[in-house]
Amino acid sequence: MTADHYHYADGKPDAQLVNYNTVRVAELKAIYRALDNAVSGPVNVSTLRDNLTHGDDDHLEQCLKFLYALDFIERPESRLVDPINEDVFPSLSFEATLLHHIKQQDNPQDHLARAQDVAFEKAPRTLERDLLVTYLKRDVDYINWNVTKVNMWYRLYEGIGVLGYIDSRELVLSPVPGLLYELLKTFQETEKSSDFGEAVTWLERHFMTVLSDRPGTPRLHQGVTDTLQNLVDDGLVEVRGMADAQNEVELPATHSRRREPAIKEFDITGTPAADRRSYRYPLDQFTEVSG
Repeated sequence: MTADHYHYADGKPDAQLVNYNTVRVAELKAIYRALDNAVSGPVNVSTLRDNLTHGDDDHLEQCLKFLYALDFIERPESRLVDPINEDVFPSLSFEATLLHHIKQQDNPQDHLARAQDVAFEKAPRTLERDLLVTYLKRDVDYINWNVTKVNMWYRLYEGIGVLGYIDSRELVLSPVPGLLYELLKTFQETEKSSDFGEAVTWLERHFMTVLSDRPGTPRLHQGVTDTLQNLVDDGLVEVRGMADAQNEVELPATHSRRREPAIKEFDITGTPAADRRSYRYPLDQFTEVSG
């Protein structure tokens, strides 16, 4: 199934997502895997506690509330957890699935996705954290942004692989190659299309901002372009323009060329080698490959 079958959890918490500042992607992923490995149907919280924690019930509960607020689970009663939306893009990694759930949230819980929109709209490659705080206070003003909340946001999105950071003050606005590869591959497989304009529209609707300009001919964000170029250079993706084509996506200008060719179509032409750490998600980059 696809995103058309997305179900919003009943009775979920309404606390602002950005206020779950102790939650980390690694813990969410561990819970998600534990639920995925469990028998079908509701899972007792005590089972998760026994398997995943060392007595820190409060933190487990915070993680479960966060997953509940993002429509990963429902809570038919306080001691039970019932996974939902398991059939929405079922082959995706946890990281891409988490990104999709974040993107599906309505106002005011859309603020995590909106923060990514603002960051990519305001800067081409890097952005100072304090400057992002200023932008968010102005452009996503229904949230009382501060450094603590922006730290929560960038740690979450760094864990997913949407961006990186030089330190806590400088954000690097390029997704990891594995994320962009997975999303383009999923688009091609689910939509049966090689149209790059359709692909970026689909990415922005379901996952993340990838464009910097939209009126007229859309232009791919510079940080995303850098990642796409890595995929092309590594022989994993092929892109091409077409004479007199409509609905192309322009690449940003560079120092050596005033304008890159526009892209009309793309193809997935390879699979990342298992030992290529740059194609792994952040949590898996230092995991040894068996075999």
